[in-house]
Amino acid sequence: MLAAVTPPEVEVTLHHDTIKEVPYDKHWDLVGITGMGNGIVRGWQIADEFRRRGVPVVLGGVAASLSDPELSLPHVDSIVIGEAEELWPQVVNDAAAGRLKTMYRAECRPPIESLPCPRYDLMRRGDHGFFCPVQATRGCPFHCSFCSVTSFFEGTYRKAPVEHVIRDVRAAKRRGFRYITFIDDNIGMDFDYAAQLWEALIPENITWVSQCSIQIADHEELLDLAHRSGCRLLSVGIESDNEATLEALNKKWNRPSRYTEAIARVREHGIDFSTEMIVGADGDDDRFAEKAFRFIMDHRIALPRVHILTPVPGTPMWDAMVEEGRIVSADYKLFSGSEVIYEPRDLDADALSRGFWQLSDQLFTWKSIRRRMSALPNGFGTLMRAFILGANLQYRWHVRQRISPGMV
Repeated sequence: MLAAVTPPEVEVTLHHDTIKEVPYDKHWDLVGITGMGNGIVRGWQIADEFRRRGVPVVLGGVAASLSDPELSLPHVDSIVIGEAEELWPQVVNDAAAGRLKTMYRAECRPPIESLPCPRYDLMRRGDHGFFCPVQATRGCPFHCSFCSVTSFFEGTYRKAPVEHVIRDVRAAKRRGFRYITFIDDNIGMDFDYAAQLWEALIPENITWVSQCSIQIADHEELLDLAHRSGCRLLSVGIESDNEATLEALNKKWNRPSRYTEAIARVREHGIDFSTEMIVGADGDDDRFAEKAFRFIMDHRIALPRVHILTPVPGTPMWDAMVEEGRIVSADYKLFSGSEVIYEPRDLDADALSRGFWQLSDQLFTWKSIRRRMSALPNGFGTLMRAFILGANLQYRWHVRQRISPGMV
């Protein structure tokens, strides 16, 4: 998207550090870096190397925007705070004129209805797998205390015009993509909008995945429409089946008593759940690993993601834990979802760490993977099954390397 709003006379190259080595030795006039979560640490390392070679560096993204700028400024020439589409042309022009500012701060949110089509021509299909990212909405209307999305977008939820989403899908198809990842944080929250979008997607003949809240299970007509439009997998924030824990996360509108019914209903419509869960939050006891394992296996969650609670700077949870004196480390390298950076209320920190890795080991044995994948809906498709298996094998490798599964 930033490439799409770059002044047309400027040549742009996109590079993904997790795919290929960084081309430090080429000539660059300006380097822009972004990353998720504790990926900001890797961003600092890359920035240090470019600056050592005399190349100016700009840093942006959620982590850079929510964290203390003083953490990043020793590594970069400039920081962009907030959504960058309207700021980026100014940043590029200032850099070309030799007057790059130390900080740029978005004073308002770019109108999502006027954003251009992303530069999919800069993405090589072989480098990025067979899924192409498209965005229909930004933000989420819920206010979970741990969530950086809510903090970054300040609780707003904005929707691109349906015709613009179709424009972007068709642009992705022209690049050879038929599988789409809607990178929205909660694509199905506005039910009227979702119905219009999914109706419009039916003729496009794509397969798509995205993130959504569990409330979608209450709307069978939407589930039917989602499946007809190509939806096969929704990542849902279950977080916990413990009501006390959900209350501590300000997510008590999730109702554990209905999880089983919700999962079954979604699968009845040919769509599978990929669950996100948090362990170690207030309300969890020393049986958290056993409970989470049982929940995931009993419900045959084909693609589970479980992480240790990680209070993120800029969120209400971080502020509360700082005030309570419960943060034990502010080292961003540890903000990985597999480290204990706070004092748990009802658990020993060492026991939480051991239990997390024990749970991860159990979830990604060959036996567990086969059992969990046995509940994939009929007609799921060979390529999607291969994708789910491949993701499980990657998570299995992550766990064996003691890397937080699903975060790399």
